[in-house]
Amino acid sequence: MKVDRKHTYTLLIAILAALIPLLPAQAPQKPAPPNRGALTRADAAFRAGFAARQAGNLPEARARFAEAARLAPRIPEAHEALGAVLGELGKPAEAIPEFESALKLKPADQAIETNLALACLKAGEPGRAIPHFEAVFKASQKPVQHPVDPAFLQAYARSLAAVGKKAEAIALLETSVERAEGRADLLDDLGSLYAQSANWKQAQPIFEHAVAMDGSYAPARVHLGIVLRNQKSYDAALSSLAAAVNLEPANALAHFEYGRTLAAVGQDESATLHLEQAAKLDPNLPGVQNELAMALQRTGRQQEAIPWFQKAIERDPNNPGAMTNLGLALTLSGKAKEGLVYLKQAQSAAPKDATIYKDEGVAHVQLSAFDEAIGDFQAALALDPNDPQLHYDLGLAYKFKDRADDAIAELVRAGQMDRTLEDPPYTLGILYMQTGRLDEAAAELKKAVALRPGNGDAWAILGSVLKQASRLDEAAEALHKAVALMPGQPGPAVTLAAVLASQASAALAEADAADASGDKPKAESERAHAAQLRSETAEYRRHAAELSRAAVNRQKASFAMNAGNQLLLRGQVADAVARYQEAVAADPTFAQAHIQLAAAYDRQGRSADSEAERAKASELAAVK
Repeated sequence: MKVDRKHTYTLLIAILAALIPLLPAQAPQKPAPPNRGALTRADAAFRAGFAARQAGNLPEARARFAEAARLAPRIPEAHEALGAVLGELGKPAEAIPEFESALKLKPADQAIETNLALACLKAGEPGRAIPHFEAVFKASQKPVQHPVDPAFLQAYARSLAAVGKKAEAIALLETSVERAEGRADLLDDLGSLYAQSANWKQAQPIFEHAVAMDGSYAPARVHLGIVLRNQKSYDAALSSLAAAVNLEPANALAHFEYGRTLAAVGQDESATLHLEQAAKLDPNLPGVQNELAMALQRTGRQQEAIPWFQKAIERDPNNPGAMTNLGLALTLSGKAKEGLVYLKQAQSAAPKDATIYKDEGVAHVQLSAFDEAIGDFQAALALDPNDPQLHYDLGLAYKFKDRADDAIAELVRAGQMDRTLEDPPYTLGILYMQTGRLDEAAAELKKAVALRPGNGDAWAILGSVLKQASRLDEAAEALHKAVALMPGQPGPAVTLAAVLASQASAALAEADAADASGDKPKAESERAHAAQLRSETAEYRRHAAELSRAAVNRQKASFAMNAGNQLLLRGQVADAVARYQEAVAADPTFAQAHIQLAAAYDRQGRSADSEAERAKASELAAVK
């Protein structure tokens, strides 16, 4: 809000009227009043400034009003007009001294004092604004004065809230709402004051009233979404924020809060889209870089997260959270040494944060500095002894140091503290297997596959452990699941073939025993079972051999293709063609080798051959 006088008189008239009381009979010690020539020029400058302002030429209006104020410094209207234009130009700090000069020349003028208060507020000096708002407000309470409008009360309340006087601000806004029924923005400001104090239940109906009053007012929908999210009413929050984004697609705050809420319900992929849009619309929006980086990090996009964490730190160099997350992102990107630099900085800023010690431990594990990692995890546990993941991490570090007993103790503790974690029983099962405690290993691995049935590797290890423990039926069952989950891996098929062969031998032994006891039906049944098992054994061995050959062939093909790529870069096209042909011969199913061969054929002008190779590559891609 700005109080704007519509000057319908010339400055000269105001000057002459103002000069009458300023001219003393004898005042040699005071500066002489401006001469009439200066007054005439001031009047012309003022009128030119007024015309320029009316035409929308604010820079010209500023120059002319500044000239008028210089020529007639004792006339408040010149300073007031200059201050108003400076405010319109977005320079409230420069407007303040002009309004102060005007108010000094014309004390108690409500319009000037209001504009001065607004300029102070816009310049980020709410404390300086409050005495002027207060003076106008008190004057407006007198019977002969007009009451202030709701917009004035709104600005006054914002100043009070900014200096922590929220109760006074709320009272003013409630008065303002009463005077201006239908103003959704006033309700939004009132609700925001309650929300700033985390009074969600008081804020929610006010925002809902604002939305009901004006469904197109996006800020109220944004703030309602925030309040609902903080009360964990996620579906309603998402609905309100989605509506705000649709109403104002260029509203950075709406995208930001929508992205944060999507992230809160685990929809990080969708969250990143809105957080990226918020960062694009307003790079200076507090917290947007860090929130975007964390969403990218949670989706495994560490490399993309790193520059956003760096930007967040540039904006807030003392943010230990951003430094911690950047350190972790670098570690997970294989740059643990660089990550430790940021983690140490974060630790200096927040020495009691267990997460920082934990992430340092992860970095030290990656660097094979296991003693340091153990120290980090122990320090983290001293701060947060009830974190099962920390006990797991410490147990893993002990395992790497071959401290089996210590590792087992920590892994058992982690599993007991949170029975939904898959990693403790899985790692514990491997550790028991390595120390020959096969039954205990099988028990832990069964817990792991129960928690995550799609873990083919865990099924394969469980099958191997059961095979070593001569629990062949259980082993076969586990290995069949491993083969189904990892059809391209030869290992489980090889182990399953060995188990089936052992079962076949056991069946034959049962058949011989049955013959000896005269139980011919059982003997025949066992021999038939043995024959079936031998057939399955042969089939799995053949399948494993094919997989092994395919892996070797793909390795040969990749090596030949990479050699061809280097030759093609050096312009040795004929040699590159030979290497690509070797790659295709080694593994005809390697689509990329066909594509590279086609590119080399193009360089030789062999269009038909090139087209044939691209067709083959497309065919292979379609099969996949």
